[in-house]
Amino acid sequence: MSIQRLTRLFGRRAPPQIPRGTLIIWESELRAIAFEAIAWSVETGGDLFGRWGGVPTVLLATKAGPKSQRNHAHFRLDVPYLRKLSEIMASDWTLRYFGDWHSHHRLGLSAPSGGDRRRILNIAARNHFSSMTEIIVTLEDSRSEPTIRIHPWIYGLSKANGPFPLRVKVLPGLSPIRQVLLARQVFPEQELLAWEKISLHRIRIGADAGSPSLERAADPDTTTKEQTISQLADALQKASGSPVEHHSTGFGSVLVAKLDEPYYLGLALGTTWPMSVLEVHRLNRNLGTAELIESPAGLVAPDIQGILKVFQAAKENGAKSHVDR
Repeated sequence: MSIQRLTRLFGRRAPPQIPRGTLIIWESELRAIAFEAIAWSVETGGDLFGRWGGVPTVLLATKAGPKSQRNHAHFRLDVPYLRKLSEIMASDWTLRYFGDWHSHHRLGLSAPSGGDRRRILNIAARNHFSSMTEIIVTLEDSRSEPTIRIHPWIYGLSKANGPFPLRVKVLPGLSPIRQVLLARQVFPEQELLAWEKISLHRIRIGADAGSPSLERAADPDTTTKEQTISQLADALQKASGSPVEHHSTGFGSVLVAKLDEPYYLGLALGTTWPMSVLEVHRLNRNLGTAELIESPAGLVAPDIQGILKVFQAAKENGAKSHVDR
């Protein structure tokens, strides 16, 4: 207790550092971090995944794996779970592991500890990352409904380069990667809807007095959209047993998958995320005709299973019609 009081005292006396750079994060990921932090009375944390272009953008903030270790002054990640998740995020979405987030519930430290710094620098060196990020979470006010403070930091590979605090821009709503994972009902251990259980008004960035303001709504990056369409095309190819055509159009794109000769399924997708299914047609390429097929309202490109159900129904109805004739 004495050490914790001294830590808070010196932490308050230390002059604030000037932010060096900006971190972009989706509202869902910020709220997911906040909710997981207050779900524990001890230190906890998780991992950060995103794209590191001109400005690093966090597209997914996860909970720690099931074998993580937590206590009042220490948190250790479930490394095998992190490796598994990192491989999937890299192969499916080309997302980079940015670093981690973790809480300092009782330490009163808003900056990375010496152990945090050594760990992040070692990871950066092993993976040849030129930069990494880390988010420290602190809680204040009442224990029943605390205010959650988010403190983002950036590291360079050199020990002399950081960590330095970052400014934060918050994009409104649901991250496209979280939206895809929800549509596909994967990673149930991540409780991907939990972010909705906490209000943005309870979150503060650094020493800000008020809750974070939201930027203008942003369309996902091109890579996320291209990966989504590519994965949908792969699933349709597997279901049809034949290559799937992909045609770019003024309104978005069209995927064409073989049903049974001479019939094909034509799937029109909008261009705005999450790329709604605009229309579905059964194409007869011998006659050059197109028959409109009814599809569920709200069907979107990330919902692969929903689209495969439409494909299978079209295939079965086509076979039935052929037998009836």
